[in-house]
Amino acid sequence: QVACHVATLSPLKCCCCSGPCCERPWACAMEVDVRSASWPQRATCRWFAYLLLWLLTVAVCLLSSFHVALVVAAASLGCLLATSLPLCAATLFEMTFARRMRRDVPMMVCPVLGSIVALLGAVSLIQASEWVAVLLSSMTVDSVHTLCGRFAGRPLGAMPRAVCMRRAFVKTLWEAGELKCEEANGHTQCTPAFFAAPIFDDESLAEAGLPETIWAWAVTHGRRMSPNYRLDGSLCGYLSGYDDLDFYRGNFRLAVTRVIEKYHLALGIQEDGTIAAQLATPPGADQLPLEARPLLLAVDPVLSSGRELAWLLAATFFLCLCPCTGPVPI
Repeated sequence: QVACHVATLSPLKCCCCSGPCCERPWACAMEVDVRSASWPQRATCRWFAYLLLWLLTVAVCLLSSFHVALVVAAASLGCLLATSLPLCAATLFEMTFARRMRRDVPMMVCPVLGSIVALLGAVSLIQASEWVAVLLSSMTVDSVHTLCGRFAGRPLGAMPRAVCMRRAFVKTLWEAGELKCEEANGHTQCTPAFFAAPIFDDESLAEAGLPETIWAWAVTHGRRMSPNYRLDGSLCGYLSGYDDLDFYRGNFRLAVTRVIEKYHLALGIQEDGTIAAQLATPPGADQLPLEARPLLLAVDPVLSSGRELAWLLAATFFLCLCPCTGPVPI
């Protein structure tokens, strides 16, 4: 007991004795820090600061897919959150970090490992933010006719990321592709890389083949058109915000032009070349040419979100379930 009392008074010295204090010799200096008069107030202040920083980091990381500036802010907050853990530990356990003895290594290494885990959690949330963006920016419409009326000619920022249409049919028989040419062994090889096909309200209108009933275009990149209809018959896909769709939008428009030229599609002309009757068109789409109607990337958001959900699961473990980085770090 006397030796433990001496060790408590002089925490920088080695504690060599028997008893509860020396069963945990690395705790001698730490107990001195904890028993200081202002330690509870300092610990509470740091916990509130860490909690606010943690909440802000998680929120910004989840929304980072909406703008590049949010990605930069999320990365900065993730680095700040990772740095805050060693700083909190160093300022709360000053005696332990000042002594720097081998028995203090677990206490000194644990916050550093926590900072690595926090940084990994922030990166995982940034990768999973695409799924959150689709979840927050999606809608369901009655038909592709309605879709064209709402979003024909509107800027990309005014469109939802994902949309589901209860009535829609892709006429894959009218599929055409934009070629992608590469040099190989001294020869130029061209393969279709960007495919497009018209979308009608239902199969009967697709069989009639009236250009006036083409309200949107289904597009794919790197594979032939194979729309995934859900069990209820609805068709879902991306209107904006998807990397392939936004980056190759010009190529997709060229593929649409190839479909129009290949099958001689023009407003007011039937498939057999006769004049078609004028159909009721939705507001905003009556003067819109065929090649300017909405593009729908024929990829079901539910089927394509597996990678983002895996990142979200990893982020949940790193930032919520890990005891050293969660909102109540132990």
